[in-house]
Amino acid sequence: MSLFESGWGQDFCKLIYPPMFNLIFLSYIDPGSGFTFVSLGGWLIGVCLSFLGIFLVFFKRFFTFFKKRPFMFIVFILLIVIGIVLITKGVNMSEKKSKFEGKIIILGLDALSPKIMESMMESEELPNFSRLKEKGSYFHLSTTNPSQSPVAWVAFATGRNPAKTGIFDFIVRDPKTYKLDLSLNKIEKGRPKKVVKSKAWWSYTSELKVPTIVITCPVTFPPDKVYGRMLSGMGVPDILGTEGTFTFYTSEHLGKKEEVEGNVFEIKKASLMNLNLIGPKRINLGDRVENIKVPLKVKIEEDKRGAVLEWQNKKVFIKEGQWSKWKEVIFDLSLFRKIKGIFKFYLVEVEPEFKLYISPINFDPRAPLFPISYPQSYSKFLSKKIGLYYTQGMPMDTWAVNQGYLKEDAFLRQVEEVFQEKKAMLDLELSRFRKGILFCYFESPDIIQHMFWRYRDVNHPLYQEGAPTQYKEVINTWYKKLDKVLGEVMKKIDEKDILIVLSDHGFDSFRRVVHINTWLRKRGYLKLKDSSLREGRGLLQDVDWTQTYAYSIGFGAIYINQKGREKYGIVNPGRETELLKEKISRELEKWWDDKYNQPVIRKVYKREEIFWGDYQDEVPDLYIGFNSGYRASWQSALGAVPEELIEDNLRKWSGTHLIDPSLIPGIIFSNVEILKQNPSLYDIAPTILKIIGFSKEEIKKEDFDGEPLF
Repeated sequence: MSLFESGWGQDFCKLIYPPMFNLIFLSYIDPGSGFTFVSLGGWLIGVCLSFLGIFLVFFKRFFTFFKKRPFMFIVFILLIVIGIVLITKGVNMSEKKSKFEGKIIILGLDALSPKIMESMMESEELPNFSRLKEKGSYFHLSTTNPSQSPVAWVAFATGRNPAKTGIFDFIVRDPKTYKLDLSLNKIEKGRPKKVVKSKAWWSYTSELKVPTIVITCPVTFPPDKVYGRMLSGMGVPDILGTEGTFTFYTSEHLGKKEEVEGNVFEIKKASLMNLNLIGPKRINLGDRVENIKVPLKVKIEEDKRGAVLEWQNKKVFIKEGQWSKWKEVIFDLSLFRKIKGIFKFYLVEVEPEFKLYISPINFDPRAPLFPISYPQSYSKFLSKKIGLYYTQGMPMDTWAVNQGYLKEDAFLRQVEEVFQEKKAMLDLELSRFRKGILFCYFESPDIIQHMFWRYRDVNHPLYQEGAPTQYKEVINTWYKKLDKVLGEVMKKIDEKDILIVLSDHGFDSFRRVVHINTWLRKRGYLKLKDSSLREGRGLLQDVDWTQTYAYSIGFGAIYINQKGREKYGIVNPGRETELLKEKISRELEKWWDDKYNQPVIRKVYKREEIFWGDYQDEVPDLYIGFNSGYRASWQSALGAVPEELIEDNLRKWSGTHLIDPSLIPGIIFSNVEILKQNPSLYDIAPTILKIIGFSKEEIKKEDFDGEPLF
């Protein structure tokens, strides 16, 4: 899913949110909300008692009047009954209810590539996908522009363009301050706030009382109220308020690393070591902001190739190379405030060095700090049925692998566990699914391809001819694994049930890292405050806005430093801005990479070409569609200006979908014939509405950017 799993996003969270982001936990558990509730309840009771007292004063006269006139009393009672019936009937008539009594099952398999899919179907390695294709339909599915996972899945959910949903990149900026922010979640006054500004299909189904189940669809934090159940997905933070911050203790000398993500500590190895579990920040005496720490005692048992770990009256023995089961921890915010979390240990090594990995601490689904499901009890219900599970929206720790703290085999076990948890949720809901719509999202194929693409691309800088077969074949192995999931689902549904399987985009190689702000600087469009600086820091900190015409953030977004919009804009809106956009676009499209003798960029899109809607003023002025093999750098995403213009990608994060969307369509299968020849993600929401009974005219009124497929 990209930025935040990689770690740069974790660093971004630390720079943007702490200390204040983590302090939201203090304000969220606020006695004021309970006090307000009690006060409101007392007020209502007082009013009710007052009315009761007034009624009793007049009751004696009321009773005396009707005692002398029994016929009028009967008429009075009849009028009350008729009134109740009419009111009830009116309420019922005002509630539109769907006549749909069938079942729709949608499997969202992130990043399945048509190239791999078709090759494996042809070689008869995916029998269930092949059977579904023969029984119904199979097409390439056009993705969004840009082809980022949150943008794409929001389009799937709403059927609308990014300028209508407000989700157009992982990273957004405030033009009045040039400050960067995350688009996945937002906290206001200590509470999560909905970030998608458009209506999703599950809101329509819920309004019509169609039972609706949504399992971890991206960008659903906080969860929407549905006529059924929803578990939030991508966007749910860890207990620190980031998209995932791990802790790593090692006795090995670390040396100097350019980028150190997570909480990494170099320690002195001893038979008994006192470490810590790192919790959220709080304000201590003297207004000092510090992480809450829970003491963790580690006793090495080298003869057993393991260690005993103790904390909060809990003890566990873990062998070298072993993941622990889920463990619990409680952080005390104050005397009466606590946060419950769950996490896992992975003991990397005890000899010759000591290395201990601690996963990001997730919210405990039995008592999450923020609601992560609807109804709120659903997350706890799931834990009772399938056991504890990852609640963090992007649970797989790719950055720990990137930096060498976790090896590939340990990472693959983590991916497998996340997959099994999701499959257990799907199986549970299928077992009690009688009618309505059920959606389940699997992120595993996306993550596997991000991290293991280098083993299949002979032109990748990190390709290894003699690499283990397991790693070379792991991508295909996961396609087969998902084929089995599909086969199991197909066995559990009837002929009349509707089954849709789709991916949000395809996949490709990430060989070369492109620094967009560096290109802008070399072309004179961006200036640093100190021209002698070899590079500029992230978050646009070193940019001289009085001499900068354009700047880049996110994974291909370019903004004009426009007067009246940006705080220190120098480019006039209108003709001057449009001419500058044209000039930058022409020059970018001529960018040539001598190493591979090919263009870096396939096409530069102007905002009016790909964005339309109420939030068009917020979207980038230009968006870069990279050629195959190229991608915007992590540094560019966060507004840095590195020294180099373009360089080899030497990270294990070696596959990408952040290129021109025409190069990486997704896939769609259905057991119902798809009539549209060029389906897109925007078509899914209107298709669902048509199935549950919306007319053509009603669908048209909803201003979708797609149309029904069936």
